[in-house]
Amino acid sequence: MKLRTDNHGVLGLHVCEAYFALAMALALVFGFLCDRELFAYDISMVRVLLLMAGGSCTLWLMSQRARSARFVGAATALACAGLSIADHAVFGAFETLRGYLGSGPTTAIMALEYGGAVAVAAYLLFAPAAKRVLCQPPDLVPGAQQGHSWDVPLRQRVRTWEFWRDLLIYFIVFSLMGHWAEMLFCRLIVAGVFMGGYDPSNTMLWSQWLFPFTAEGAALVGIVVILHPVARWLMRKTDGNLVVSVLLSFLVNAALCTAIDFTTGMVANQDYSLWDYRDMPFNFMGQVCLQNSLVYSIAATLIVWVAYPLMDTALRRAPRGVVNAIAFGLIGMYLFLAMLHFIDLY
Repeated sequence: MKLRTDNHGVLGLHVCEAYFALAMALALVFGFLCDRELFAYDISMVRVLLLMAGGSCTLWLMSQRARSARFVGAATALACAGLSIADHAVFGAFETLRGYLGSGPTTAIMALEYGGAVAVAAYLLFAPAAKRVLCQPPDLVPGAQQGHSWDVPLRQRVRTWEFWRDLLIYFIVFSLMGHWAEMLFCRLIVAGVFMGGYDPSNTMLWSQWLFPFTAEGAALVGIVVILHPVARWLMRKTDGNLVVSVLLSFLVNAALCTAIDFTTGMVANQDYSLWDYRDMPFNFMGQVCLQNSLVYSIAATLIVWVAYPLMDTALRRAPRGVVNAIAFGLIGMYLFLAMLHFIDLY
């Protein structure tokens, strides 16, 4: 009898896993089919992002048989159902969907969605089998008590899950932050702080608030695996002279950033449709200019010497279970944003 009860508990968890996996798959299909130029950043966007982040986190926690999976999963299911009800009742999403599918199918879909969310939440919170199987306590052990990740040689770090997890976090976070940094840069151009122009009709920049700028995310990956190791090497070669090391690091950063900018321009911007620096002083072929190279280089140097060490310290001292959960939540959210913004069928 005990064996049958345990199997029943695992079966119930598999049903919950299937619920989140199916809901997330439908969200990705929605992002694939959606016209991104018409997509509104409204309550439905909040709901989908919550589903992708909370669903991914829940699936990972359930795979670890973590006790917290019960509460994260239930909260995600109920919050998504609540936001969906608000979307349909207040903002007219029900009428829009009924116009496409008809009253009967739309009502059935809504009943299945809400009923499934309530059933999953109730099972995770109250079912004895869920309490018994999802029983592992939170992993609150810090990733490391002291030191930095770069104390271990890179060739050894690349063999660990923590290395790739942290890279994913850096890539996703700075892909999103890069968008807002670009908006700030354009605002500073308007304010006269920087020279240059910008396109006020660029919906990708001004309307699609969570459009990931992957170049900035890739830049952080490059800083972690290239520029920061170079900075540490310079510190050793200069016998710990911080001023000299920072200056030399700045020159290396400037050379690499400018080279990447120029190469990108020659590959993707030969018609100057993305940017045009030909009217800027000290430009080269209209693809790079002194002002922007200095901005990139200063930003890269600050990240190499200040921001990245602080982030590395925070991730290593934070509980491993919390960082892992955040990583999977970010991955789920980014999958939807990538599907929405990088695949355009229209």
